Amino acid sequence: MYEIPKISVDVVLHLTNGDALTGSVWITDDLVSAAGNPLVEKFLNTDPDTFFSFASNAGAFRLVNKEHVTYIETDQDDSEVKSLTPLPPNTMVVHFVNSQTLYGLVYPTLTEETRVSDYLNQQDTFLVLFRQSKKIIFNRNRVIYTNVN
Repeated sequence: MYEIPKISVDVVLHLTNGDALTGSVWITDDLVSAAGNPLVEKFLNTDPDTFFSFASNAGAFRLVNKEHVTYIETDQDDSEVKSLTPLPPNTMVVHFVNSQTLYGLVYPTLTEETRVSDYLNQQDTFLVLFRQSKKIIFNRNRVIYTNVN
């Protein structure tokens, strides 16, 4: 039987119902950055499936609907993105439909993304910000509004 090599990535899923689930998602080993960081956001944006596999630390295996993910916490830091952009980060506070709020920095990697509005209006559903230097992947379709400084 043929299997596609995958790597496990530890995350905390925050869902629209307020649940926070600690566990792992699997992405193919070709979805890593030049520095070797897993690109969970690229997986979520390019995989056409509505559901993705998640193994809860509580022992349950789940298929999670992408539409009900508010944001995902990872263990990755911002050192790689800082090294890739000479542009200053933007501060952003994200307010979600379920009353959750997320504060962080957005690092533009292109001059065309220096305004937060340009960043939020791109095609991808899952976008990245950094809170206390940690990578957070948020679902822009669950955002009501943002405050930008």
